Amino acid sequence: LLPEEFSRWHPLSQAQYLEAVYLLPGYILSSQGDRMGMANAVEGRFPFLDHRVVEFSAKLPPRLRMRVLREKHILREGARHLLPQETLERDKQPYRAPDHAAFFPDGKLHGSLSGVLTPPNLAECGLFSARSVQALVEKAKRQESLGTRDGMALTGILSTQLLFEQYVKKRPEESRGQFPER
Repeated sequence: LLPEEFSRWHPLSQAQYLEAVYLLPGYILSSQGDRMGMANAVEGRFPFLDHRVVEFSAKLPPRLRMRVLREKHILREGARHLLPQETLERDKQPYRAPDHAAFFPDGKLHGSLSGVLTPPNLAECGLFSARSVQALVEKAKRQESLGTRDGMALTGILSTQLLFEQYVKKRPEESRGQFPER
């Protein structure tokens, strides 16, 4: 299903074509863009996906589109006088929900969350090993880099514990009237 001339294209052009045709619509825009935005009543605007911008950039020589592994090279150079150096030089960052660091400002678990990850609360919920969670919490408190896997795990554990506190742990009389009876 590739264009006839695909094999004659520069490797960067081939990679960008494959990403734009297969990865962008079905995953990046759908899973990480539209669904996430619409679930939160936000309509995303993607100015770099305007067809005129895409067509223009596709005509640029590969050496201007990426220099070594520095993406958007020509855009960065064009915006050099508009943006701080720190912004121009930083690595590309995916848009994600806040990770574990958002819950540990200054190395302490945010005050309203302090009791959620205690061993008794973890035991009551019964889904997570208190010892393993405490190891992750201590690592986060030391402001060490947890890595993507551990950071996502800690955020997922915290989210689950919050849901347990809010919707399971409450006595029925406290939540009566909040949800329709079946």
